[in-house]
Amino acid sequence: MVLGADKIIGMIKGGVDVEDPISHGMVTKPLIEPLATDQVEGIEGTTVDLRLGAVFRPIGGARLMRDIRITPEIEKLMDIEEQPDGVYTIEPGEYLLFQTIEQVNLPRDLFAYIRPRTSLIRCGIPLETAFISPNYQGRLTVGMKHQGHHPVEIQMGFRILCIAFLPIDGQAVPYRGVWQGDRVSTNGQAERPF
Repeated sequence: MVLGADKIIGMIKGGVDVEDPISHGMVTKPLIEPLATDQVEGIEGTTVDLRLGAVFRPIGGARLMRDIRITPEIEKLMDIEEQPDGVYTIEPGEYLLFQTIEQVNLPRDLFAYIRPRTSLIRCGIPLETAFISPNYQGRLTVGMKHQGHHPVEIQMGFRILCIAFLPIDGQAVPYRGVWQGDRVSTNGQAERPF
């Protein structure tokens, strides 16, 4: 069962209890933050739209072994904080990482599913997305490869994803991975995989 708009709005306005990553105690945070008023009022059905906050390009190699993980170094191409009205031109065949403006704060009893908005798909830009585990807190990073034949301009703040929330029936194992928070890459550094 997917949460309806009324439940989502209640968890945005009233907050949810999540584990503080520093003290490991419980704190109350909005389910999604920051959200513009039009995003809350614009909830359609069971999803909330999330906006483009930063664009990154992987520029190095990777090594994904059972006992070590190295993901590519990254280059930040654009960030909404530095260029609030910035427009990035995506070239055909280009692979990039998009990060949202919004941070999600999932409690231990919710799971989230993200999908690209269809405007991107219609332009030849599908997004590679993942499930969002209970207890994950941070902005979301997704991959994209422009599969179309012509450049596409995209402006910071454009709605790129929609997110749905599903309650968990039973006990879930909370997220403990290395991508907690706003982390985009190991940036060429070695670390043990989870």
